[in-house]
Amino acid sequence: MSLTGKITREFDIVSNAEKFFHIIAKQLHNVQNITDHVHHGKVHEGDWHTLGSVRHWTYVLDGEVTEAKEKFEEVDEEKKRIVVKIFDGDVGKKYKLLKITLELNDDKNNDGDGAVIKWSVDYEKINKDIAVPYGYLGYLTKITEDIDAHILKP
Repeated sequence: MSLTGKITREFDIVSNAEKFFHIIAKQLHNVQNITDHVHHGKVHEGDWHTLGSVRHWTYVLDGEVTEAKEKFEEVDEEKKRIVVKIFDGDVGKKYKLLKITLELNDDKNNDGDGAVIKWSVDYEKINKDIAVPYGYLGYLTKITEDIDAHILKP
């Protein structure tokens, strides 16, 4: 069994790509107020939105409270793409590498409403006994649904 891999999930959301991207790229500090799956977030080094800044998160993954640090490695507003490195804390005990990529595209099949979101998780496990991080795709789906609902509130 390989120690490295990539898993993805792609699905439709109701809000448009620009609004969803804006929350992740420019209002990340609000995510802990939007979803119950994020318990707490704070800046560890730098600020909330600058490349290379480090943030510390406490969140629920597979029913367990988990801690990790993360930083933006890429933010491409034109392509609506963000790459985030997750490290230290509980993640560092299982994975040498955990990178999450968000890609958003307007849904061309839905009269301009909605978007298609794609989450990808690149990983390298510390050893073969560590599970593939499928829980992250579930976690990302849940927070996506909560952010989508938040954007649509009147």
